[in-house]
Amino acid sequence: MASFITREHTLEINNIRSLFIAEHEKHLGLHPAWNFKATRKIVIANYWFREVLTHFGVIMAVAVLFTLPQCNSWITLFASILFAGLPALVSFTAFIYFPSFFWSFLPKLEVVSGEQEKLANQAEETTKCKRTQYQAPTLIIIHYVNSKITNTPLLPANDQSAALLNKLYGSDKDKLKQNLSRLYKLSSLSAKERAEMLKGVENARGFFKDTGNAGVSKILDELEMKLRQ
Repeated sequence: MASFITREHTLEINNIRSLFIAEHEKHLGLHPAWNFKATRKIVIANYWFREVLTHFGVIMAVAVLFTLPQCNSWITLFASILFAGLPALVSFTAFIYFPSFFWSFLPKLEVVSGEQEKLANQAEETTKCKRTQYQAPTLIIIHYVNSKITNTPLLPANDQSAALLNKLYGSDKDKLKQNLSRLYKLSSLSAKERAEMLKGVENARGFFKDTGNAGVSKILDELEMKLRQ
């Protein structure tokens, strides 16, 4: 009962966060251009037109139940609700709804809104990075060329090597391991695998050209010949 009067559920930040996410995802699905500012307004409207009205309505309903046995007619009941309800609404709004909105609900909503915007920006940056990053076949071929240049052994195709290359390139471990293993079985690759590796060779050729290291062409040419056999 105490939690209902103090409206702890409405003012709990986790509930505000859940409502914000649900409303944002719902409206974003309907309107692709929907933004966080619009969701913020929806959540504020929910506070006043759903939470506040429901809270006050339940209180008035309980009051009517206690008053009903003492009323002789519906007119008397209506007059009692009107003359008692309006001052009560003003009092609740002034001393409960407005203070809790400005001192508790709104600051928490700002925190939640900031969190969601930050997460959205991070997700967008990650997507941009993935779009500009070379695919695993290209990254493995760049590693292959570097190992040839430095005259160091090619890493074995295992989880440890994939984890090490993941730290260097940030690409998916399984894909790195898969493409690394292809270098050990060039003659048995499928047509699709050969095509992916040949595309990787071309991308790697462009990479080393852009870095001013055109001397690796022979290494890439030899690898290309093996892939085309």
